[in-house]
Amino acid sequence: MDTMLAVLLLLMLIGQAFGGERMSCEVQPMRDDGREWHYRTKVGGDPRICWYPGERMKPRSELYWDTDATPLSGPPGDALEPKDTPSLEPDAVEHKGTPIVEPDAVEHKGTPTVEPHPDGDFAERWRALDDR
Repeated sequence: MDTMLAVLLLLMLIGQAFGGERMSCEVQPMRDDGREWHYRTKVGGDPRICWYPGERMKPRSELYWDTDATPLSGPPGDALEPKDTPSLEPDAVEHKGTPIVEPDAVEHKGTPTVEPHPDGDFAERWRALDDR
């Protein structure tokens, strides 16, 4: 019986020496499942936070991102735009029946005009405070 217990303990130690179970990363912890969740950063070079249930400070080598289950939060920077989408140049848009008004030609009714301060602009007044 003692020999069997010693072999069992030896096998447990050998299992821990070779590393633990590989575990898939989750984007967020599942709060209501009764397990204790921890996280690691920079798993597999990915900038996302890898949440996993179990022991704290699990080695990054035992964690991985399951690419099928956890899509990236945004498209990669070198993503190509679809080729079948027509792009419209600003001059290519037809204005049927809509008059084009230049910004300077717009009359602003009811907009108050701002009179310049009699003692100068803000910077001049601020510098005058330093001279006191």
